[in-house]
Amino acid sequence: MIYEFFKQNGFESVKEEYLTASRLGNSNVFEFPSSDIQMITNSMKGEATALSALEIYSALTKMLRQQQLKSDPKILDYGCGWGRITRLFPTLTSDENVYGVDVDSRLISSANECASTMEFKEIESMGELPFDSGGFDLIFANSVFSHLSEKSAMSTLTELVRVLSLEGMLIVSVLELKEMEKFYSNQKQREWIEKILGTQEEATKMLTEKNFVWGDTKRWDNYGIAIMNDSWLKDHLSTIGAKLIDTYRSGAAGSQNYKIIVKNNLN
Repeated sequence: MIYEFFKQNGFESVKEEYLTASRLGNSNVFEFPSSDIQMITNSMKGEATALSALEIYSALTKMLRQQQLKSDPKILDYGCGWGRITRLFPTLTSDENVYGVDVDSRLISSANECASTMEFKEIESMGELPFDSGGFDLIFANSVFSHLSEKSAMSTLTELVRVLSLEGMLIVSVLELKEMEKFYSNQKQREWIEKILGTQEEATKMLTEKNFVWGDTKRWDNYGIAIMNDSWLKDHLSTIGAKLIDTYRSGAAGSQNYKIIVKNNLN
C-alpha cells in the first residue's frame, strides 16, 4: 500500500502523509500508535518523533545513493521499535519486502497493528533470527549497537551477517569517542553518564585498552550505553566473514555514526 502510494505520488507526498498521521490527522497511508507506545523507544511522540525518523531516513537514503543497492531489495529493520522508520522503507521496495524485529512485545504488537502491510516479529536478545541465511539485501540497525553489551554486540553482528545477502549492506549506528566526550562535557548529562560508565578517565582508559566500553542501564537484557572504536568492529567482523567499508556522519545534532558493512566475498 505505501509503495503504491509512493509510486503514484512521490516521496514528498509520503512525507506529508506521515507527518499528518503523526499529528493525529486523517491519513489513508499511515497510522501512529498510542503516545505511550511511541514514548518507549526514544521518549518522543507525535510530530517530534516523526521528524526525527524522517531525518534518520534522509541520512540513510544519502548513504544508499553512494552505494549500490539492488532494485526491489528485501529489507530488515533490526530493533525496529513500533516501526517509525520501518514504514518509510516502502519508498525503496514493495511493502511485503520489508521486515522489522524487536525484543519488546509491546512494540511489535503495535507495529503489526499500525503497519500491517509489512511483517514484524518479536525476537530474543542474542537469539537466532527467524530468517534464512543470506536473505536480506539491506539491514538497518539504528540506535542498537550504541546500547548493546560487547557480548550482545558480537552475537548480534554474527547473526545479522548470517542473514545478509552476498551483495547486501548492513548499516549500523554507533557511538564513538567524540560522542562520549560530549556526554561528559555536558553538565546535565555528566552525572547520568558517570553512573553508567564511571568517570571520564575510567571510560577513556577502558576504550583505549579494549576499544569498547559499556555500562548497563538495565532497561532490557544486555542493554545500556556502548562506545566503540573502529578497531573493535573491524576485528570482530574479520572473524565472521565481513568487513567495514565506510563511515557516514550526518552532522545533525544528536546524530550517531553509521557504519556500512558488507560480506567479505573472498572468504
